[in-house]
Amino acid sequence: MTLAFDLPPAADSCLSRMDPRCKLAALVPAAVLVALVRTVPAAAAALLAALLLAEAARLPRGWLVRRLAWTALLIALFLVWLLFLPDPNGVVYHVAGVNISQTGLERFGAVTLKTLAVVTLMLIVLATAPLHDTLKAAQCLRVPGLFVQLALLTFRYVFLLAEEFVRLRTALRVRGFRNLADMHSWRTVGLAAGTLLVRGSERAERVSQAMRCRGFDGTFRSLHDFRARWQDIALAAALLLMAGGLLGWDVWRR
Repeated sequence: MTLAFDLPPAADSCLSRMDPRCKLAALVPAAVLVALVRTVPAAAAALLAALLLAEAARLPRGWLVRRLAWTALLIALFLVWLLFLPDPNGVVYHVAGVNISQTGLERFGAVTLKTLAVVTLMLIVLATAPLHDTLKAAQCLRVPGLFVQLALLTFRYVFLLAEEFVRLRTALRVRGFRNLADMHSWRTVGLAAGTLLVRGSERAERVSQAMRCRGFDGTFRSLHDFRARWQDIALAAALLLMAGGLLGWDVWRR
């Protein structure tokens, strides 16, 4: 699997050596606490702390920056309307002939910063351990097995669907197809999408039959056993205390 959204190999760091159960039990609640902050300073502090944690985890900087850039672009496209919210105090900034309220700017900044912080934390969870270890840790933490299996199958077969899409696109281009704004192009794209869905459904049926033939019973199994050390518990507690303190500071500032 070498697609652009593939995960990088886990580098040796304190977070990659951390027990996956402790890491998951610390970073996921920390992300929830970060999502609850409302002020720009607290959101900025959360993003800074998440980036420092990503640096400690030795995530590839280019890989991380590209994903955060795409996340920021999506946020800007969907939440740009926040900039035009009315300000109770009537504070308005004039930028390139557009009126931007101070309240809208603060809300847009807070949402953007805390979203980037949450995404960074989730990327740390995914990139500092093999996916099967993370999913087994989730099942050890009493996450329903159905959700664990769905997550694993979704991650595995999204690559296969993407590769199938690349093959369909190559076949269309070899036959001289060019995507234009006309009915023929739209009809062709619709037929290609339908073909992709049909092939995906057929592959899913074959995978389901193969899993049943191998005695699949819905339980996620792994040959790797976890062993929590006191350093892992201390680091998890420190991360949770940091996130809780950040949320408390945010509440105190309001």
